[in-house]
This record gives sequence, structure tokens and C-alpha cells, in this order.
Amino acid sequence: MISTFIISATAAEVFTYIGYVLIAIVALMVMIVIHEFGHFLAGRLLGFKIDEFAIGFGPPIFKKKTKTGMQFSIRPFPIGGFCAFAGEDEENPDPQAFNNQKPWKRLIVLFSGAFFNFISAIIFITIFFTAYGQVLPIITTTENLSGSAETSFQSGDVILAINGSQVNILMPEDLTNSFAKAGDSAKFKVLRNGKSKTINVSKHYYSPFQEGDLILEIDGVALDETEQILASEWLANESGAEVGTTTQFLIQRGESQMYTSVTKSVVDGNEGWYFYGFGVTRSIIVQQLSFFRALGRSFGFSFFVVFKILASLGALITGKLALSSAGGTITVVKTIAESTMMDFSNILYVIALISANLAVMNLLPIPALDGSRMLFCVIEWIRKKPINRKVEGIIHFVGLVVLLLFAVFLDIFHLIS
Repeated sequence: MISTFIISATAAEVFTYIGYVLIAIVALMVMIVIHEFGHFLAGRLLGFKIDEFAIGFGPPIFKKKTKTGMQFSIRPFPIGGFCAFAGEDEENPDPQAFNNQKPWKRLIVLFSGAFFNFISAIIFITIFFTAYGQVLPIITTTENLSGSAETSFQSGDVILAINGSQVNILMPEDLTNSFAKAGDSAKFKVLRNGKSKTINVSKHYYSPFQEGDLILEIDGVALDETEQILASEWLANESGAEVGTTTQFLIQRGESQMYTSVTKSVVDGNEGWYFYGFGVTRSIIVQQLSFFRALGRSFGFSFFVVFKILASLGALITGKLALSSAGGTITVVKTIAESTMMDFSNILYVIALISANLAVMNLLPIPALDGSRMLFCVIEWIRKKPINRKVEGIIHFVGLVVLLLFAVFLDIFHLIS
């Protein structure tokens, strides 16, 4: 009886996971089809001859010729698609063939795939911010404020921008980094009671401790229960430290734990332990936004994601980021599936991030990718004649094989790990 229940429960979990994997595969295919549709639409508008537009790979299970002679097909393996231009990889006498078109036209067609991915990322993220919200900093306590209520933070303020720069949080360190750039005084745009408000706030010296704060850790060293001490007692016992000494703490405040630090300083002639800051504690919140606010912020967020992707690529190349951070198609599908399992709403968020990723990756000058083909177009435009088409074709073919092998290697690496 028990074993039957366990087997049935396991089977249900397996089928549930398979369902999420199928959703992830469809989501990935949608992103790739959007990319190829960008090429298709630009090609049609600029007079390129298109042989076929396909959804999926493998032998066609459905195909139909259009009035223009283009074939539309659906193929069984839902891991992508393609837009095949006439004369894209070989010589073709047709004046509408890809390589017979002017370089600037080819550049637009090649760029349009990534552009459509980026636009789709903006659309998806706008929907997500409107329906569910954006992760943003929120002011939780305001015990040590300076200035009037109108010129300082209030508890519950959601921070939208600092000194005119939109605040975006993708990784945990983004919250700290956004405040680190604020300086001694800063102009904050906050969302207060549903309305945006701009306030000017200056840093000042204050004690970050509150009555009843219990110190759990000092400078990274955890204290056992017999060593834990109230912050007020620690302050009273540490009067002999030198000016300039900084100490970091993990404290227990009510049911919450937080990190803070104090520095031995002389303020207005009084020597003591102070923290130099805005006099607030902060946390993060998923703040639902109005449609137009979400639309406006989606542009900044999408460019922020692009910057993070480029930074991650740089870190991978320099070895600062582990190879395990990258992945092939299977890893991408797995990521989408697992994110969707945690919360189905995440699928929009993850699709937006991967769409931006596709846009960036396809514009890199790597053989077989759009960026490399664009580079060849630019060289042809400058030289007034193309590089040998056969040589270019070999370069792209070798690049494609290397990319596929690298993607398979990364997926195997993840599976083994």
C-alpha cells in the first residue's frame, strides 16, 4: 500500500516536471521564432527573396507554398526555427538573393533578429512588472533620520531611482551597489502611497543600533549563546578602541537578523561609535507598477540586463566566473522549467531575460552568429567587394560546429555536476 503510494506520487512528480519541461521548450521555441521573424519581416520589407520560413527542425510535417514562392513549414523538433534566404550561403544570380543585396540592407536584416528579441524582452518585462511587479528596495525603518518628513525618507518608500539613475535589482549585490554610488547626498525618486516623489537626502553620523539588539557575530566570527551580548553593553565596553576602528556585526532585532557596522569616530567633539549613512534600514519588495510606469522602466531594466550579460561574458573570459555559470540548450530549458515550477509567473521574467541574452549573444562577432555575418558585411562595404564566399561559408560552418559542440559540452558538464 505504502510502496504503491510512493510510486504513484513519484510518477505524478515526473509527469509534472515533464509538463514544465514541455512549457520551457515551447517558450524557448517562441523566443527563437521571434528572432527569425525579425529577419523575415526586415527581409520582406527590403525586397529579399525568402525560400523558407520554418518553425522547428527536422523533416517537415506540414508545408505550404505562399503566393510569393516562399515555403512555410512546421517541423517536429521544437528547438528553434529558421528563415532561409535565397543565396545566403552560395552564389545566386537572382538580384533578390541575399548576397546580391546592398551591404546596408543585409546589415538591417541581420540586426533585426536580435532587435526583435530585445523588443520582445521589453514587452515581456512590461507585462511582468504590471501583473506581478519589479524587485525594488524599500525603506523599512526610519529611526535615525535627519531633516523634515517632506525632505527625508518615510517607512514604506519604494526607491525607483538614485541621482537620476534607475534602480534595478537582478542579483543580491545590486541592492548594495545602487546605494554605494549615492555619495554623501543624493536625490532619490521614491514611490510613496502610489505616487512618485523626489527627495534630497544627506548622510549623517548615527548609531545603527536599537534598544534590544543582540550581537550574534563580530567581524565574521560567530558567538555562541554564552558570548552573545546586547549592542548597548558592547558599546559601553569598547570605549578604549582607536579612532578609525571599524567593526562589523550580525545582529538579532526582533525576529530579523541583519548586518551592520560601526566606526570609532569623533563627531561634533564627541568620541563614539557611529555609522555614516542615510539613517534607514532597507529591504526588498516586489512592487507592482502601473502599465505606463512598467513600460518606461522596462527599457532601463532591459539595458541593465544586457550590461549584466556582457559583464558576465567578460568574467567568463577572464576566469572570474566559473564555466558552470554557462550552459547549452538543455541547461536553458532546465532553467526555465525549474523557475516555472517555483512560480508559474516566473516564466515571463525568465523569457524576458533569455530574450535579452539571445539578442546580445547573436550580435557577438562569433562565426555562424549574426554578429559575424554583420562583420563580413561591414568589411565588404569598406572594401567595395566581398571576401571569397566559399571562405566565408567555411568559417561560418566551422563556427557553427564549434558552437554546437561547446553547447553539448556545457550541458554534459552540468549533468555530470
